[in-house]
Amino acid sequence: MEKLQATLHYLRKGLGQPLLLLHGLGSSSEDWMHQIDAFSDRFDVIAPDFPLHGASPGDIDTFSLPQCAVIIVSLIEKLELRDVLVVGVSMGGMVGIELATRFPKYVAGLCVVNALAECRPRKLNEWSMLGSRRFLLKFVSVENIAKLMAKQLLPGDAHAQTRDEVISRWSKNHRESYIAAFNTVVGWDALDKLSNLKCPLFMLTSEFDYTPVASKKVLAYLYPEGQFACLPNARHLVPLEKPTEFNQILSKWLDEQT
Repeated sequence: MEKLQATLHYLRKGLGQPLLLLHGLGSSSEDWMHQIDAFSDRFDVIAPDFPLHGASPGDIDTFSLPQCAVIIVSLIEKLELRDVLVVGVSMGGMVGIELATRFPKYVAGLCVVNALAECRPRKLNEWSMLGSRRFLLKFVSVENIAKLMAKQLLPGDAHAQTRDEVISRWSKNHRESYIAAFNTVVGWDALDKLSNLKCPLFMLTSEFDYTPVASKKVLAYLYPEGQFACLPNARHLVPLEKPTEFNQILSKWLDEQT
């Protein structure tokens, strides 16, 4: 497996049609290891670290999801990729929407995992969750936040090893960088760009995700080539929590695109 350092750090493995994996807020390309190993036998799998994440540098003052999409396009052009299949989880799904709507000529298919085309709190529980996260970011160490999130997203003895691994990775986040990225995600809205989406769209969600399952189902079915699937008894980080089930359902969709 290659580990290449340029403007953007990324992992790359395999040969075939490009498969671009985009991670979530506070995470990195290493959260995709189950998928890199599973799909590199038939795809050219590329998993970048967004700016301010993992091993990628970044500028707190200029970080935004549209900027992330521009930087991903620069990587696509540098690697001379065409007909890219994009899979993004959470914040990565949002960047995937930015990428597919602003630069449609590069994207052959988009799978959005546990994200919508906007991130605006509307219901009381959503405002409560936002307030809780802001409180944690202000008063609790990054390591303890990582522990709390890992326990919530990867509960149970079966995920003990994965929990320890992600706590170790997530604890390396710089507080200021994490806050800058978080503030950019909250309030993001790409609804006005959705008419530019030309590629097949797959909305893949978890039964117990933060965002409403029904909203993602509606978004999928707005498009002629839109598809929807819900993984039962799964949470926000389903590629890590249930990699076998996630890979199976993603593999079926990828087969239809190739």
